[in-house]
Amino acid sequence: MVFSAHSTPPQSVEFVIAPTVSDAKQKALAKFCFWEAYDQVLWVDARKIFPEIGVLKLPAWDLMLMDHELIPDYPEFLKPLDWPRIAQMNDWLRQIPSWVADSCRLFPSHQLTLLHYVGKYPQLLELLDHAPYLAWRLVTSKLQEPEIVALLSGKRQQIVEQLGWPGLDETLKFLKNLRLRQVTPMIIEQVETCALDPKRLSALQHLPRINSMALTLASRFPELIGCPLHLSLAKQPCQPMQCQSMVALLEDVFRFISQLDLGNSAVEKVKQCLYLSQVHHLYLQWMIQAMPNAPLAQTLAESLNSESSDFQLQWSAQVQRVLQKQIDAWQLSTQPKPLVGEQNWQILSLLQEHAWWLEASEEKVLYVWLEDSKSSNASGKQINDEGLSLWAALVNIHSISPDEPVNIYRVRGMQSRLPQSRQLSDLHIFLAGSLPKKV
Repeated sequence: MVFSAHSTPPQSVEFVIAPTVSDAKQKALAKFCFWEAYDQVLWVDARKIFPEIGVLKLPAWDLMLMDHELIPDYPEFLKPLDWPRIAQMNDWLRQIPSWVADSCRLFPSHQLTLLHYVGKYPQLLELLDHAPYLAWRLVTSKLQEPEIVALLSGKRQQIVEQLGWPGLDETLKFLKNLRLRQVTPMIIEQVETCALDPKRLSALQHLPRINSMALTLASRFPELIGCPLHLSLAKQPCQPMQCQSMVALLEDVFRFISQLDLGNSAVEKVKQCLYLSQVHHLYLQWMIQAMPNAPLAQTLAESLNSESSDFQLQWSAQVQRVLQKQIDAWQLSTQPKPLVGEQNWQILSLLQEHAWWLEASEEKVLYVWLEDSKSSNASGKQINDEGLSLWAALVNIHSISPDEPVNIYRVRGMQSRLPQSRQLSDLHIFLAGSLPKKV
């Protein structure tokens, strides 16, 4: 049995990128380190945890600066800069400039290789300072050390071209302007998308800095590049979950615009927003306008018509007044159950602030359930003092068979919150139990 989570383009279900098994295991290597002060070497005995590595020799930063030997082929996945700081590690770590360590920590692989290269070659140290992503891509390429050294003596546009990007000043400026807190596989894909697309690359030249939120917008929603919303978000600090929530909201909004054929005027309204809260406000307004006769619609519309900027608080207060009564009417429990009827889909759409009713079809089923957010530390908003939260998932019911993947289109909590591992795990377990048994 295979599970997958996807939606019709653009993709809407996002998963939090969790640490790999090796990330968790390797932190225990800090206990097997020995600092040899005379030789200025940190020995790492990995034989018990990673037998294939054996005993690893990590020269001190000062030795890297004077190294004349070829840089060793370090294990790509090792991240000693992220290991727990214990006494044996501290002697090795304290020699590394803090900004160098912080820059190397950004990347998901080749941490030791990057550290050794920037220590040995001043040109790469400068590149790490000005364009850390470019420095990392260079040392993680298939190029040999002499080839990398040869490139460092030339123009940086040549490095860019050698790595498969357009060898243009615009590409180099784009890479220099990247301001990333962490480089994940998703970020890598987004950088490639923007660097290889002339239109995206040209439009991004006007941004003085490109954080992960601005990068995500450019790669997923190129029509927004340079608009007031994009420029505003590019100035804000960005956390991974913030970016995922932003992408989910914009995908929901653009899907809604497409499904109701609201046209370019609606897109322009989105582009003129300065904050995501304003985009969310537009989304709720359009939902109310699309189903004016739905239960709760007129009551909730009063919140949106208010001149107050805290419309979300007023909307939530109205929802809280009716939510428990609706939960009782649906007879919900912690066991997912199908929600039947267009009117019920509309009510859930208003309660969760997500346009479920537009996606009703014969092959889709909308499961709803309650979760005890106090015991599970769930991210969904509580619906009462007992700490329950309301969740929903849109599933392709025709795929629920032993031989086909179960397609989960979308999962949302209150205020259209994204699921975390707990909700996804519980849903998969439920769906697996609902499958007909093979004979």
